Amino acid sequence: MRVRLSLLAALVVALSACGGGGGTGGGGSSDAAALVPAGALAYVGVDTDLGSAQLKSASAILDKFPVKARLLRSIRSELSRSGADIDALKASIGPELDVAVLDVNGKQSAVGFTRPKDEQAFDAQLDRGSSPPVHTKIDGWTVFADKQALLDAVKGRKANLADDPSFQAAMKTVPAAGDVIARAYASTAGAQAALGRAAGSIGPAGSALGSAATSRWIAAALTSQDDAFKLEVHAKSRTASSRGNGSGLAGEIPSGAILALSVTGGGVIPANLRKQAATLSKGVGFDIGGLIGALDGPVIAYLRPGIPIPDVTLAAKPPQPQRAARAVGQLIRRFAKTAAPPVPTKLAGGTLEKVDLGSVALYYGVVAGKLVVTDSADALSELAGSAGRLTGDAVFKEAKDGAGLPDADQGFLYVDLKDAVPALTGFAQLANQKIPPSVEANLRPLRSLLVYATRDGDVQTFVAYLKTS
Repeated sequence: MRVRLSLLAALVVALSACGGGGGTGGGGSSDAAALVPAGALAYVGVDTDLGSAQLKSASAILDKFPVKARLLRSIRSELSRSGADIDALKASIGPELDVAVLDVNGKQSAVGFTRPKDEQAFDAQLDRGSSPPVHTKIDGWTVFADKQALLDAVKGRKANLADDPSFQAAMKTVPAAGDVIARAYASTAGAQAALGRAAGSIGPAGSALGSAATSRWIAAALTSQDDAFKLEVHAKSRTASSRGNGSGLAGEIPSGAILALSVTGGGVIPANLRKQAATLSKGVGFDIGGLIGALDGPVIAYLRPGIPIPDVTLAAKPPQPQRAARAVGQLIRRFAKTAAPPVPTKLAGGTLEKVDLGSVALYYGVVAGKLVVTDSADALSELAGSAGRLTGDAVFKEAKDGAGLPDADQGFLYVDLKDAVPALTGFAQLANQKIPPSVEANLRPLRSLLVYATRDGDVQTFVAYLKTS
């Protein structure tokens, strides 16, 4: 199999981000979408200008991680085995590398596009190795692929991807070519092909990809700024949502949480799962439907530092909170058969059932219409605001602003990595385990992670934001 195109597409990007220095400055040039056939399944544009602000920012972030040197050695070794010279590639490739996936004669293959700084040197790199790609010049671009049929498809195109309405709409949702490390587009057919394969490879869990695989288009962008990486993905669905983003319980998550999850709205439990719950409940000995129902509404879960292990709390507002609480009690009794019966216990903020498990106690029940399950006797007072709110934490606010989270009282996953990593190290020591020094050194620069999803009409958006110190 010829691997030169995939190496250029996948590895030159990493080299550009890690190599640092040099370059022409000023960001990438206009992309090659005007040369790509309108029926392309997918299209990716990558900044390969080592002087661009995006790649300088990415390189500065990667400099914080000791693993960078080993990664570069691995990439150099892989490129050398393919017959390519990394230094010659860096010196000759253009300020942007674009890759399009085409369906030609029933086979899906990639085509690369760049405007080399040094055409002769770049062509020499393409021609090295035992199975070099074919390449040609089109409108100032060097176009290369594994098969001549792919170049012929580019030359003989009847319409350009740049003029396709779906492509234009998708690209309006992400930053421009000169303001990203990489940006990508997938058509309906491209999304079905890529996500369909992914769903098949991970078995039943792949069903969660179904809605994305039927999107009219998908657009994505990776950017770097202020010591952080941001990945955003937008997908246009076939129907507009009748529901808004909803209102959740995120405003009740206390300050100091090292991990926090917020899920908003209701109606997220599939109808077929509801029907199966009653049958399954008879076999397992507890109300599965009640447990599922606990998640059918606003839900928050969080970890706060505790001794000797973090405190864990879940709070929810299900349609039937008392039924959900009974189901939780049944579950605890089912798996903690030696535990004493639950005892109503008055805590600051209300009364919960307490189950003594020896080294730890669990509390559960309904307070003010809200289901609470926790191992902390302080959970109710924390939910009431005794510890302040996560929304006021400086690290969370920094991540929220950087990620562009439109409303903190909605669905998201947040990890305070600067405090979570030390907590993980301490927990490992408690279990007589030790995190390898090399792993700990590469975790140390991490500051926070924020992931969220929103929907605006028929466009769904997913954002992941990773901040370093």
